[in-house]
Amino acid sequence: MIASHPKNVAKAQAETAKAFQDRPALCFPDRTFTHAQISRLGAVFATRMAANGIGAESLIWIASGDVLVIIAAMLGAARIGAAVIQIGEGAELPDKLVVTHTLRAAEENAVARGVDVVVNQDWSPAKNMELDIQNARADAPWLYVHTSGTTGLPKFLALSQRMVVDRSVAVADDFPPDGKAVLLYPAGSRPWLARVFAALLNGGALYCGYPTTDWARHGISLVSGSRPQFQAMLDHPPKQKLARAEVIGALLPESEAIHLLDLFESVDDTFGSSETSKCYSTLWQKAPDGSAFAIGQRRDSTIEIVDSKGIPCPMGEFGILRIRNTYMVSGYVTDVASANDTFRDGWFYPGDIARQTANGRIQFRTRMDHIVNIRGEKVNAYAIDMIFRATPGIHDAVVFRNPKADAIDELFAFVVFHPNANRIQAIESAKYAVRERFGAALVPRIIRPVAGIPRSQDGSPDRKACADYVLQMAAGDGANHNTG
Repeated sequence: MIASHPKNVAKAQAETAKAFQDRPALCFPDRTFTHAQISRLGAVFATRMAANGIGAESLIWIASGDVLVIIAAMLGAARIGAAVIQIGEGAELPDKLVVTHTLRAAEENAVARGVDVVVNQDWSPAKNMELDIQNARADAPWLYVHTSGTTGLPKFLALSQRMVVDRSVAVADDFPPDGKAVLLYPAGSRPWLARVFAALLNGGALYCGYPTTDWARHGISLVSGSRPQFQAMLDHPPKQKLARAEVIGALLPESEAIHLLDLFESVDDTFGSSETSKCYSTLWQKAPDGSAFAIGQRRDSTIEIVDSKGIPCPMGEFGILRIRNTYMVSGYVTDVASANDTFRDGWFYPGDIARQTANGRIQFRTRMDHIVNIRGEKVNAYAIDMIFRATPGIHDAVVFRNPKADAIDELFAFVVFHPNANRIQAIESAKYAVRERFGAALVPRIIRPVAGIPRSQDGSPDRKACADYVLQMAAGDGANHNTG
């Protein structure tokens, strides 16, 4: 991207297109679109969208899996100041977000929300004038993203055009003008959207629909996907070693990183979130002797490891990881309970436990000690904790296995209620949410109000302390105990 980039996505892409106009931006096996052509297509879509009543107050759902339609529609929305919503699996729109228009390709069927707008041959650049870029507010919501965030609960957050531009700048080294990337994510998904605009705003090229066996021939320099997507790719690996793999999602085990190093010169185990974007990379490479090693790479985020009181931890000591940058969101669209716990004092707390090593690398501690297995159903107990904590009337909560030796396989919960909360209503709401998400087997049978949740030194819930308290109560030794 050119140095003096504007904060409007459409303007930033138009300037990048002017600088790299004849370079490929979007490549398919049967056709290629340059950056200039993508810019023109966005301008034409803006014209057609405006003609269909879409304006600065509109909220659009792009019900299409067509890569070109998604990109052109989002650039069109950026020109006229409309907002776009990405609706992931299991999402329920809050009352605050009302879709005014559904935009889809003519051959695609979708149950329309709002006005149904069909993209057909009449939207061709050959048949339309280009709409100029309007003076859309850079800090107004432009993209509503559906995310489970740190809680495992579906919610929405709002990204402005300024945030998207700044996030794209922060990962410019992933999508340089001579870079060629393959994205393994489904078109329109959260990680796909983030990387598409990073490529378009920095002058990189995206390759779509090419078999893995052709990647080396086309000079692919980056392949980005989740761990399961890379595992599926291994069934038909590239014929030659490629430059870099970017793996997102769960912590990448060293054994998997070493396996991928047989196919890539380096492996980027990415740490980030929709709330903050890409913040940190664990970069795996091979030494001349063939051994694997990892180094840490920070982006322009501030990352700290602190204790439960917010005091920085000494080097090498595990603590609570928190993040701050200029393009992170400050909360969720409607989930105030989660926002109060996850966003505090200008920091984002993703819920990870980590430490910093002497060489500057951040090491994340697995949360396997918080995985519970109830009647064959495995789940991260943090996710159920957060369902309770996101319930109106509940301030804090922790779930744990019934520790009694002769007990059936079940969960208990300790809950801290807000003052004046309707406790019965809050409990029933939380139980219903857990049942809907995880099934009846994982709904805690015993839910006990407490003054506070016991926590370990690193701030994580101390489930063992909770279990010990139950055993003490069962033994008749709990009359004076208080978990707070």
